[in-house]
Amino acid sequence: MISVLPITRVIGAIAVCYGVCVALIVAIVWRFGDEPTLRSSVSIAVSGGTALNLIILFLVYVGWKRIWSLFPVLNNLIFPDLNGAWKMKIHWQGTDTSGVVPARAQIKQDFLRISMEVYSRDSDSETLIALARRDPESGRPTLYYVYRVVPKKVSLDAGPSYEGSAILKLSDVGHNRLSGTTSPADRRWDTSN
Repeated sequence: MISVLPITRVIGAIAVCYGVCVALIVAIVWRFGDEPTLRSSVSIAVSGGTALNLIILFLVYVGWKRIWSLFPVLNNLIFPDLNGAWKMKIHWQGTDTSGVVPARAQIKQDFLRISMEVYSRDSDSETLIALARRDPESGRPTLYYVYRVVPKKVSLDAGPSYEGSAILKLSDVGHNRLSGTTSPADRRWDTSN
């Protein structure tokens, strides 16, 4: 999620908040305190800055989901909350055969990172890299996903583990469908929440 924000503006806004808080605390101490010293002013300013830092950490790790639920417009402005279980259909094509494999995906997302694990009858995949971005042309939310597939060795013809990548775009109709293609190029994913 943080990767879709203009990070320099976010850092600037946080720095301004820190500056305003410290200035307010120092001004209050100097105005209403009993002969404030530089040491007491700095001590109060540091404790106020620490409190602000704890609030920001809470918002980054826990509170962002609450903020997104209170202001659903953030799903359109920044990036949607993709957390949860997704049903999948993996369309594959070999040299002589093709088919569809049902699977399920578990997306875990917080303000700093996103991951996706895919589970099917014959294999599981694990996240190597996942990156949330908006498509530069259409503005559609896009999930770039690099993964490792580990076969469950259910059959003798199960192949070795391999790495792949997928570009999954969120449906522009609603935030409950991801679809895209993968590399190796013999697979196409279609997921719904």
